[in-house]
Amino acid sequence: MADYPARNPFPARGTSSAEETSLPDFLTDWAHSTPTALLPAVRGGVRQARTYLASFDDDGALHCLYGAHGIGKTHAARSMMAFVNEESPDAVQLYLRFQDDDFVAAYRRLVSQLPLSLLTELSLSYLDTLAEELSGREGRPVGGESQASGPFRPDPVESGEVLEEQAKEIAAVAGDWPQFQRALSYLMRPGFADDAYDWLCGRPISPESSRALGVSAQIDDPLTCRYGMQLLTRLVTGGGRPFVMVLDQCEKFLLDDGDPVPRNIGILQGLVETVPRARGMLVLVASEAGWECMPQDLRQRLGAGACHMLPLTPGEATLVLATYINAARQSDGDDIWPFTEAGVLELLRHSGGNIRLLLQLAWAGFEAAAPAGLIDARLVTTVSARHSSAPGFAALATLVERELRACGLAAERVEENGTITSFQLPGGPAPRAVIRLSEAVFFDDEVANADVMLTRRAGSSSAFTALLVTGYVSPTVLTVLREAMHVVLVADGSPAFDRALDELVKRLAAMPAVSDEPPPQDEALQELRTRLDELTSARQVEVLALQRRLDEVAERLERERRRRPDWRTRRAELVEHITEARDARAVADWLEFRRASAFAVRRRAKLLASLALAVVTAIALFAAAATAGTLPLQMGMVAGGAAVLGLAALLWRAPAARKVRHAVTGVESRRDLDRLAREAGTRAEPHSADPVGRYAYALREDPDDGYQRLVEAMLTEPLAIVRQAMGRRLAVSEHSPAECVPDVLRGLREGCPEMLLLLARRQRHAEAELPPRVLRDLPPELRVLVALANPGTLALADGAVSRQPAEFALEALGVRGPLHPLALAFRGGVSHVMPIEIPPSALRATAHLLSPLEHGGFGTYDWLPLIAEIDELFLFFEELLYYQEDNRINRYKS
Repeated sequence: MADYPARNPFPARGTSSAEETSLPDFLTDWAHSTPTALLPAVRGGVRQARTYLASFDDDGALHCLYGAHGIGKTHAARSMMAFVNEESPDAVQLYLRFQDDDFVAAYRRLVSQLPLSLLTELSLSYLDTLAEELSGREGRPVGGESQASGPFRPDPVESGEVLEEQAKEIAAVAGDWPQFQRALSYLMRPGFADDAYDWLCGRPISPESSRALGVSAQIDDPLTCRYGMQLLTRLVTGGGRPFVMVLDQCEKFLLDDGDPVPRNIGILQGLVETVPRARGMLVLVASEAGWECMPQDLRQRLGAGACHMLPLTPGEATLVLATYINAARQSDGDDIWPFTEAGVLELLRHSGGNIRLLLQLAWAGFEAAAPAGLIDARLVTTVSARHSSAPGFAALATLVERELRACGLAAERVEENGTITSFQLPGGPAPRAVIRLSEAVFFDDEVANADVMLTRRAGSSSAFTALLVTGYVSPTVLTVLREAMHVVLVADGSPAFDRALDELVKRLAAMPAVSDEPPPQDEALQELRTRLDELTSARQVEVLALQRRLDEVAERLERERRRRPDWRTRRAELVEHITEARDARAVADWLEFRRASAFAVRRRAKLLASLALAVVTAIALFAAAATAGTLPLQMGMVAGGAAVLGLAALLWRAPAARKVRHAVTGVESRRDLDRLAREAGTRAEPHSADPVGRYAYALREDPDDGYQRLVEAMLTEPLAIVRQAMGRRLAVSEHSPAECVPDVLRGLREGCPEMLLLLARRQRHAEAELPPRVLRDLPPELRVLVALANPGTLALADGAVSRQPAEFALEALGVRGPLHPLALAFRGGVSHVMPIEIPPSALRATAHLLSPLEHGGFGTYDWLPLIAEIDELFLFFEELLYYQEDNRINRYKS
């Protein structure tokens, strides 16, 4: 028998804390001093991290741990970080625990974990990498032929090139990129480094420092903070170092008193998209409520990277206890003495499989048994009295009976050996509902309890059966029971159980006397009983392994059963979805315009009614003056009438009245709108309250002489239809796309994507040999539009090579040469063999950029003249994804 542990091996609080620091020594010390049981979540996190490190040069990673409080999420995340620290000591890892929904405060705590020296080193490494890339691209070493490779050193010519390349990459990940680039450049100047560091960390700096650096006084808005996180990711990975960012307790960030915070959900979605794209690894840790509030598309984006942490099984509980006990003994093995097997099961019953509660109860049990006593079921029950809130069997029966009576339900008790085992609700020849009670259901011998339940269920003719279990049910058995019963509740004493019990009783109260719900089929019950027999017959470890193998086989069979449609069918479905989405957007834009037009007409009607009332009042006063007896009274009435007419005239000529007095009705279709716009005459004004007048102005204004007026009106126009008309008018201007680039970028910053109409047209006065530099310096996604609009002069879009998703679109269009594999595939068609190896995440990101179905994709800009070409490019990348997935499934089957 192993020695009795010399000290209590368990933590009294049962919690795992994580410091908000980037120093690797903390992770090393934690890993050496804290035992870690290799539970599924721990193994999954390590597996994700290993995959990320192995494919760091190609792609980033996403991981999410979610589950109940105290289930071990933070410990699993910390173990993953310790693994990364051991495998890649140069990796940069940041851990942040959200305290509330304030993203700005969270950003400041996160970035401040990086000391000034490390941030400066990262910036220099990033510049060095850019310099090497430029040198390789131009076929010369950094700093000239005679200069050996080394860290980045300023050079009169090359510094400008490197900083220009840096500006492009920063602009691709940060909206307010000039400020970030200035701050990074000043990090390397001793006199300004402290202020630049403080600004990047979100701290306030003095007005003098702000002017000297060319930045704002402080980073204080969530969007800029998100840009800062994205830039930090690019800075670390661009310098060749892995980057891991762990965001813990996401529910505090995503929820405010239980209600979702849409702004913060959007911020998190942005990070989920951009951090892996920049080759970083993002790890989210959330409670069940935090997971539930995430949008469906975000959960789908996490995909296989999401890990649901379930309550411990008996085998996992034994593993946890053995890990801590043998760490104290400084020995290997799986011996859990002085705990007995019954003691472990009692720990599970009182903890509900929650690892934090289990460790707390194990600590209390060890303290009570010291110096050398056994920790059995009786001792665990004794020490659990002040810790556990789970009701016992008798208390559970009393609780259920009280709830049923409170709802006015007459339930019959069913007793066995003097103990209440179930409640029946009468409903004719047979009970309409049965609530069964059960002790905790573990894994081996206790599975017999579940088998008894199934036997009773098979022999029962009631339409509804609920099972209430005290304290704990093994997750594997719980899955089986939920297939056999309508409702299974675990009475763990939590508020969630109280709510579920209330809902169950209300559901029973709402049931008719005779229910039409059919009972489960005998075949299904027989199948469930067979599965329970399998669980009972084997040892615990063998059953776990069997379950994993069955899951793999079931998944493989399901994939083979589910036949994927061929690409032609899939393409037709996509085209149909695109058409439906476009029709829906057109209807929404038209309804928006009609509502604005109707509002202007109502304002005009109110104006005319006021004028009519004034005229009638004036006439009445004049008429009364004619019959008045005295001269002063007559003069007063005449003066009053004149005053009313004067006020009416002022009202008619007031600016607010001028904006609506020409509002017209009858705008029922686009044809009516075009007709009314042609007939508008003087009503065509850029600031008219009547949208018809503004639409008419868009059609009549000279696109050259009135270019700037149209631009300003377009930036302030609230209606999409009017903005599109203004954009189409500007598109026929003599101003070339290159000349319009500043206005296009301004429009995108101010939320006016219709400005892209100025860019999505042919550059008439460009020479292919010397294309305008301003077009080549555009972000990659905008150069895609330039390439589509100028298929004969693709050099216009031939800017710097980047790692952005748009780069693949440029390659497919032939910007990187007509013989590029993607260009050949786009022109000649995609076969079942991939023309080039591209990570699936990169293909998805490129398809998202072009998508007509996802918000913000170029394909949603239905008013672009290049929309047909954009659709073809989108379908091309969807086809690549389709065949890549097809190849992956075939490899899996083989």
